[in-house]
Amino acid sequence: MGKLDILTRNYLSQNEIFADAFNYLMYNGRQVIDPRELREQDPTEMTVIRKLGRTITDQKIRDILKLCTIRHSKTATLVLLGIEGQSEVHYAMPVKDYLYDALNYAAQVENTRKKHRESADTKSSAEFLSGFTRQDHLIPVITLCICFSKERWDAPRSLHEMFDYLDPETQKYVNDYKLNLITPSDVDDYEKFSSELGLVLEFIHYSEDRKTISDIINMKERYKHVDISSVEIINAYTSASISIESAEGGQIDMCTAIKELIEEGRQEGLQEGRQEGRQEGLQEGRQEGLAEGISRGEDMLADLILKLTPGSAEYMEALQGTPEDRRRLYEKYGISGKRS
Repeated sequence: MGKLDILTRNYLSQNEIFADAFNYLMYNGRQVIDPRELREQDPTEMTVIRKLGRTITDQKIRDILKLCTIRHSKTATLVLLGIEGQSEVHYAMPVKDYLYDALNYAAQVENTRKKHRESADTKSSAEFLSGFTRQDHLIPVITLCICFSKERWDAPRSLHEMFDYLDPETQKYVNDYKLNLITPSDVDDYEKFSSELGLVLEFIHYSEDRKTISDIINMKERYKHVDISSVEIINAYTSASISIESAEGGQIDMCTAIKELIEEGRQEGLQEGRQEGRQEGLQEGRQEGLAEGISRGEDMLADLILKLTPGSAEYMEALQGTPEDRRRLYEKYGISGKRS
């Protein structure tokens, strides 16, 4: 697992961030899922299928899986919530998440079967063979994909979208799987997040537009105290390079940090401009000096030739000799390269 994957998984594993993501997805930002009701689960999805004397096993490892009791005014629902963090678009994501959920349900059935075998409490041959009774129930599984890429998600969002063509009559019998997805560009209102996840997604979405980022940060109070973990995610998925050295109590003042970044950018740009100006001036000076030198040398040689007898030894020396030979002749005949 790479550094970016570890950083992303650790960030999304925080109960506050995890619960906030599902509250946005399922309840439009209402605080229904309580972070205190989350219980970490083994993210390994594994099942064993026995059929016709053969044993088939399969195992996949999710990013994060938590058991949650969602409490309402008069009822409570027990669900398994899983998150898959993505750094870029995944064109087979519906199948990937579908497989995680299917393996989890198969494992639930297998665990129930084992319990019935151990207690020998099945009452009919049908219950014995299936390992599941009429009174048994599965725990619902909801998997969410969070993609931190600033690129727009152009991949399928359901299993049906992955097929080439399905005629309407056939489609009715092909089960679909809808991808639950959050990406920076899809969020309709970043204020619906109660945690810093909304802040991170917003920053990533506008990361290429420094003016917009600067305006957002200056307008929003929550950017004044940002957790280091959120800043690390922002740095990982953008080119912001926000320093965490000035962190106090594990938090960064983003307003100050961004102003410093912008000022550093201005200074670097100014320095680069000065350096480029010096280099261009030096190059131009060299070129001008070379051209001027060639011109003067041609004039001096022309003056020398006019003073010599064609075909003489000195005449041939001026045309075919070394620079030192010509310099001696220039001195002898008083020819100077100085401009009058």
